[in-house]
Amino acid sequence: MMACGNGARVATDAAAPESDDAARGRALLSLEASLPPRPEALALGQTLEARALKEPSPQRAAEIHQIAGRLFERTWRRYGVDEDAKEARRAYESAARDSSYVGACDSALASAQLAGDLARDAEVTYVEIYRAMKRIQIGVDAGAPPAASESSCAERARSQLQLLAAFRPSERVLRAVDAATEAQGAFGSGPPPDASVPRMGPAKISALESWSGREAARVVITLSDKASFRAGDDALDVDAQHGRRALRTFVDLDGVELGDVARATPSTGIVRSVSVEHTTTGARVLLALEGQEAYRKVFFLMEPYRVVIDVARRAPGVGTRRKVASVALDPGQGGNDAGARGPAGIKEKDVTLAIARRARALLVRDGLEVSLTRDDDRYVTLEERTARANQQGADLFVSIHCNAAESHARHGVETYVLDTTKDDIAARVAARENATSVGANVELGSILANMRLADQATHSNKLAELLQKSAMSSLRSKYDAVSDGGLHYAGFYVLVGARMPAVLFETSYVSNPTEEERLASDDYQQRLADAIANAIKAYREGR
Repeated sequence: MMACGNGARVATDAAAPESDDAARGRALLSLEASLPPRPEALALGQTLEARALKEPSPQRAAEIHQIAGRLFERTWRRYGVDEDAKEARRAYESAARDSSYVGACDSALASAQLAGDLARDAEVTYVEIYRAMKRIQIGVDAGAPPAASESSCAERARSQLQLLAAFRPSERVLRAVDAATEAQGAFGSGPPPDASVPRMGPAKISALESWSGREAARVVITLSDKASFRAGDDALDVDAQHGRRALRTFVDLDGVELGDVARATPSTGIVRSVSVEHTTTGARVLLALEGQEAYRKVFFLMEPYRVVIDVARRAPGVGTRRKVASVALDPGQGGNDAGARGPAGIKEKDVTLAIARRARALLVRDGLEVSLTRDDDRYVTLEERTARANQQGADLFVSIHCNAAESHARHGVETYVLDTTKDDIAARVAARENATSVGANVELGSILANMRLADQATHSNKLAELLQKSAMSSLRSKYDAVSDGGLHYAGFYVLVGARMPAVLFETSYVSNPTEEERLASDDYQQRLADAIANAIKAYREGR
């Protein structure tokens, strides 16, 4: 049996008549209507969004965007997947862009209300409605068309703010919103989403990589542009006489061309082969699997856009216990990615590799099998690092980094566990380590919401706590003013999909002159390596 669970965006049906799509979408918004299964509801919503983008009439397009937004919102409220609420907000914002559309005000306020509901924070609701009111007012002052500039819209926003008066933020926050809103302009004054990104025709598969081990495998499909996708499974008879069947899983990519990639690649382990083929709607990536049962997870990563297929013989967290025989150490950066640099020129990639090698020597001496995701100065992608740890069946994964900040005064040692977070500093650290924008990490948050595994998270937290405590003990025994930055939660690509307890260790701030000097020294590196080894030993012993 194939156990499925996708962070996928459901594909659109470009062949369905527009009037039928809109009529069906409207019908599903009735309180009496029964909402279909989530994939079906999302498919209709994406179809409506695609049609709105092709609609020649701006008002008609805005109307279709609004129907899609309401459908996405209802789907979120029914099934509770936060990505659906974000899709709803995007659709509402598109509907609000046409200031001549009679429903522009409703869409703007619906998006603002949904932002607060999604954050589960009434102060966020206040801020977003306040922002919407300001943008509406800018349009009124600029002489926007009557449908959007009616004072009733701004008045409705003010009435909602009065009801939320108890959650009004500080004047400093509102002044910041005023400044940002002035720069953003009224609804309809800015370009449509992604308008600044040149379109070069259909998306293509630009790379197809795979890492397969006996128990787990990862396949990464890199695309030249975003594309909707959906996953599926089937089985083929290979030996009818003995009743054997070959299990297969696949991902369909809509509107995607194959590009210059190998059409079939043999493999070993749980994935026997990876192949690509044309379909009537685009392209299919097909994995032939070994055995009769498997677990599959499909999700996407941003900048560049990648679809990731993780396959394993069992789901993460199933049958786990605190057994540690094998450890994967991940020295951050490498090759053409030097990582953070200190004021004196120390490179993160050199420090992390030195610490990983020292820690490996200690752990091997302690009887553990240790693998490094890189053992020299080479570039390794973030998704490959986790894939290698899974492929090798590691019991623990520690990714080693040097932190950095704009302020050279910032210092300390921090340990991170994979999760979504409201901590702005943690979000910025994650964006830097992911080599993406903070905005792309918002996308990652929706993926993580579907990938939390309580048992595995508990083990990761325990390892992180031991590592942070061990680092403080090791460093403070000699060095003054070592700041305990504590344990944080953030969305790191390098930890996504790890099938074992996994943490990211920010050893110190290379951007701080004092800590840069320490990170360059043999003694400081050895003490950090001691901290990693001692934490793993404590975890293995159940402390």
